[in-house]
Amino acid sequence: MKYAIIIPCFNEVDSLHITLKSIYEAMNGRQDVEILLLDNGSSDGSQEYAESLGVNVYKVPDVKISRLRNIGAGKSTARYFLFLDADVKVPKNWLSTLDLYADAGGTSFWADVVGFVDHAPRQAPWFARIWGLRASAKRSEVMSVDSLPGRNIFIDRRWFELVGGFNESLITGEDKDFVLRLKRAGAKVISDPQLDMLHLGYEKTFWEWIRKEYWRQHSHISLIKSNGLCFRLLRFPLASVLHLPISFCVLVLLCLNEPMLAMGALLLSLVASFLISAKHSVSRSSIGRLFQFTLLYWLRFHVAGISVLVEFFQLKKS
Repeated sequence: MKYAIIIPCFNEVDSLHITLKSIYEAMNGRQDVEILLLDNGSSDGSQEYAESLGVNVYKVPDVKISRLRNIGAGKSTARYFLFLDADVKVPKNWLSTLDLYADAGGTSFWADVVGFVDHAPRQAPWFARIWGLRASAKRSEVMSVDSLPGRNIFIDRRWFELVGGFNESLITGEDKDFVLRLKRAGAKVISDPQLDMLHLGYEKTFWEWIRKEYWRQHSHISLIKSNGLCFRLLRFPLASVLHLPISFCVLVLLCLNEPMLAMGALLLSLVASFLISAKHSVSRSSIGRLFQFTLLYWLRFHVAGISVLVEFFQLKKS
């Protein structure tokens, strides 16, 4: 078997229907591909639907997503693993493009690990589409990277086994930890934006976006403990925590009836978000787009700061 497509799933039957249909279209009758669904205790018919299509379904309830992916890898003898979430629609040329990487040998097209850039569909709310554009802007060309989203990773089996798979102790951030360990081991990790991949698991409401960001940022300290102190891992959590006292000062100054000083503090807290937003042409395309990016980055810093502090005190208690 050449490829094993490993899909973690929990109550995602609607998007799973689209994901599996797109995979079978990409397979186009190929016999060197197997699909493994690792179900985390779904009750919406996800298991039954996948089984009806001939997918190998393994029921693994109440475990972290890293454990699901590792179990899926252990169930397969394929040469390459394709880690895909149940809410990602792949294009028809997905596998044929991966063949170019897998069969490239030592050529310039060769890579050990590849992640394609996915984006939210047109019907997604503005904040979900903007957040999808953020990834597109950062990975707008084929490039070497030290971070990839776990929902969309191609990897040579030998590299997966060399680093021991995903870190099962992490609640989130397991994909970043995984790629960092691969890079340290000498793997060539590439991001490729050429395929039109859709992420159907976009946030439907603004509150959902905030909750997901809180969850995504909840393993920074664990990542540092696993990978050691380095600027790459320290810069974002530190910047996030520093945003909190600045915003607190804004509230205090408003309570003290000092609107000009409050405005100055608010502008100071927006500097980092504005500079990050202005870095890419996609966010500079209009004043409105630049404002949207700046607002989301500003909110993300605050949500992440709270998440980092909560994680710190949780770990301290344990």
